[in-house]
Amino acid sequence: MIDTIPLSWLRSEASNPGFDYASLPLSGLRWIHSAEIPNRMTFENVYSEITERFGGGVVIRGCRSEIAEFLQGKGFGAVRTGAEAIMDLNEIPEPAASVRALAKRGLRHGVVEEIPFSEWHERRVSRFKSLTAHGAKSQLRYLFNAGFHPLTRCFVFRAPEGRWLGAVTVSMSSESSAHTEMILRDKDAPTGAMEALFSGIMNELKGEGLRLFSLGEVPFVSHAGGGIVPITYSSRIMEKILFSAGRVLRYAYDFEGLYRFKNKFGPVWEPVYVCSPGVSWRALADIFLVSRFYALSGSELISTVRNYFPWSTQHT
Repeated sequence: MIDTIPLSWLRSEASNPGFDYASLPLSGLRWIHSAEIPNRMTFENVYSEITERFGGGVVIRGCRSEIAEFLQGKGFGAVRTGAEAIMDLNEIPEPAASVRALAKRGLRHGVVEEIPFSEWHERRVSRFKSLTAHGAKSQLRYLFNAGFHPLTRCFVFRAPEGRWLGAVTVSMSSESSAHTEMILRDKDAPTGAMEALFSGIMNELKGEGLRLFSLGEVPFVSHAGGGIVPITYSSRIMEKILFSAGRVLRYAYDFEGLYRFKNKFGPVWEPVYVCSPGVSWRALADIFLVSRFYALSGSELISTVRNYFPWSTQHT
């Protein structure tokens, strides 16, 4: 029985699951990028609903190993896209002295608090995004929940005068686990603000009895501690192309910096996959296109694929 769900799908009190999807122009598949899943519904039952509504022509990303293995048994292929940082809240490792020092330094400038959902707070979170270092850049879509809404929680690091220095939204992936969605940092936030914010969130969730807290996925990272799903030769080739593309994207998307930040808390890294029937080249290209990764990579991504594997643009 699988009680977790793909990354950025949401648990709710709904009686039946609801799915949000994007039609993919090259592969003709439908990418289920978000979903609202009843709290106690297993992924096996979710899959039955998916096949009933969509048939087999779907793409699901953000799949943990157990979901990827299950989908492989249903005829899907799997390609690793990155790694997820997972904290065991019952055994939170003692952070490095540097992290403790940074969090302590950050707490000189404010406090961690959870804000309740309201339309006013929803708008404020949206405004706060524009104050971040990446607020003016082209925004990715469909890869995480990009706003604050009733099915997510929001924690902020607030300065004494009320100004927000950082904000993190969190969703529930099971009864005992939570997942990081947005990570927002004011471009002028003091050193240690985000370390203090994440330390405060983990302490709060542990106090509520949660067992696991995901710091979220870092794409193009292969540092996974276990749970590697056996994949085909074709999938390994696609993985190499994907990770090569990630190296090209470093100038626009600092995934290595994101990895270093999350890794300082001492998480366990687990692989994350995208799954679809066969996992075609066109499906991966669709995700880059529809998620707006293309706006960050531009022609460099296309030239990387052609230079490394010139035959790959001719086959699915």
